[in-house]
Amino acid sequence: MNSSAVRSSVRAFRLVDLESLQASAGSMPPVDEAPVLRVVSDPMASGAVEPVIWPAPIGSGPAPQDEAPAPQVQVRLKVHGPLPRLPQGQVVTLPVTLSARPLEFAGLCLRNLMWLLLTLGLYAPWAQVRTRRYFLRRTLVAGEALDDHANPWLLLPRHLMVWGLVAGVVGAWVGSRLAGMVALSLALAVLPLLAYMNLSYRVAHMSWAGRRLHFDGRYQGVYRAMWAPLASACLVAWLLMATLAWNRPGGWMAWGAVAALWAMAVPAFVWGYFQYRQHHLVLGPVRLMWKAQRVAMAMLFVRALAWFVLASMMVVGVAAVVLAGVMLLRGRVSTQVLFGVWVAVAACVLAAVVPYLQARLQNLVWSKTGNRYLRFRCQLDVQAYVWLRLRHAVLVVLTLGVYWPWAEVAARRMRTEALQVWARVETDVLKANWAPRKRADRTKMAG
Repeated sequence: MNSSAVRSSVRAFRLVDLESLQASAGSMPPVDEAPVLRVVSDPMASGAVEPVIWPAPIGSGPAPQDEAPAPQVQVRLKVHGPLPRLPQGQVVTLPVTLSARPLEFAGLCLRNLMWLLLTLGLYAPWAQVRTRRYFLRRTLVAGEALDDHANPWLLLPRHLMVWGLVAGVVGAWVGSRLAGMVALSLALAVLPLLAYMNLSYRVAHMSWAGRRLHFDGRYQGVYRAMWAPLASACLVAWLLMATLAWNRPGGWMAWGAVAALWAMAVPAFVWGYFQYRQHHLVLGPVRLMWKAQRVAMAMLFVRALAWFVLASMMVVGVAAVVLAGVMLLRGRVSTQVLFGVWVAVAACVLAAVVPYLQARLQNLVWSKTGNRYLRFRCQLDVQAYVWLRLRHAVLVVLTLGVYWPWAEVAARRMRTEALQVWARVETDVLKANWAPRKRADRTKMAG
């Protein structure tokens, strides 16, 4: 990749308008100084541009200073080899927008709920596909819509398999604790395969501008990425069962130490999964890469832990004041009331921590994803997103769940429109070198 980046960086390209693509490109003077990187906020506008720095990682290296620029070449939309970049190192910003409407989505949710009740849950694959398709078809990237082409009938066996695994584990636990642990261990061994099937199927049936995305990872890769967290989680579960049977202070201390070590390794486990997922996403002629470091993922979880402690202290403090007031009025509090208070405290803490972690993770994952032609930029406002989810959680509780579609659309819009695509290649050039969906399917069948 580095050698191709150097060869491509010393070429001078001129992209002409679509109306004059058949004409030969004019002469281009040699470039004697380093290119100035610029972002055009609106690709169709001709106004002023502001200089920005194209991120150095993910396959973009500077051109050698002692090497003369290569002679100009005539640029065509359909090319072989490296794609032609924009001249003078220009970068175009492509916005991502979502046009979903809460009332439409509420109607879709109502229909899905009705069919789920009538079919006793068997309609779940159709509900999943219809929900995902609704949001993708209303997501525009560079003016082109995404789409989903999944077949719910092909997803039904997978759903039945998951339900069978859950029922088997629960049934084994009802029989005996040892049988339940064995069943849980077997289910964890199958989990990476299910994750691979779900990921590869979803990406392969997703398209942009009528062109399918591709996931070229193998199931061996997802096992390499997930075996350590799953095996260690299984070890923690077995040690917990042994500690419950032994029921000694030393056993509980040993189990707590092992569980703490596993929790400290969670950032590395999450980093390994995203490393596998992002490195195998293919957009037509280009492959994405992910350059986030393990340290960045660890710092993300440290911030999330600090926020968790702060939110817990605030919520527990408010709950303690409420309980003190109730005890002053009634004298004592029943066990059911205490249990309800602790459930409410846990729900409030999760409502504050989960959006925080979600926003931080989205910014880290997508801001470090790209290649030398395309880079993603995510600037999701963490504080605004957390407050949005908290307000909507209160409204969902007050309306007994009726407000959930409005909350979901607002949250998805904020997450979607926080994304941008930085492109060093024209979208028309990218589409011309990316086979449309039907033609790609025929080529695959012929092969």
